[in-house]
Amino acid sequence: MSPTPEDCFHLTVDIVREIQGEALKRFGGLKGVRDEALLASAVLTPQSSFGGKSPYTDLVDIAAAYLFYICCNHPFFDGNKRSAMMAAIVFLRLNGIEPAPDSERWERLMLDVATSKIDRLQTMSVCAH
Repeated sequence: MSPTPEDCFHLTVDIVREIQGEALKRFGGLKGVRDEALLASAVLTPQSSFGGKSPYTDLVDIAAAYLFYICCNHPFFDGNKRSAMMAAIVFLRLNGIEPAPDSERWERLMLDVATSKIDRLQTMSVCAH
């Protein structure tokens, strides 16, 4: 049985730190957290629930939330867009979903999120298609 938003494997702050470290190893940049509270917020917001029920309809929506909040909160000194994209992909893979390997689509999505051309709901819509 596939995981649901209520019983899926979520990322932790430590996992996202490791993801940022890996992104910087591959592509360069300054390692480190600029704002611990913003990092925690970006990681914990997709895990929220109300009365034990997730506000997200599926795991792709949760992945989009990780991507959006890590990118927009800008918690790291460098590599926020790369870390956000990689966190979304890692989340999906940890939950048995292999995202489409369309690098141009991912790049366009990240730039649109980073420049506030799309909001969280639009990010979820793009990720779902």
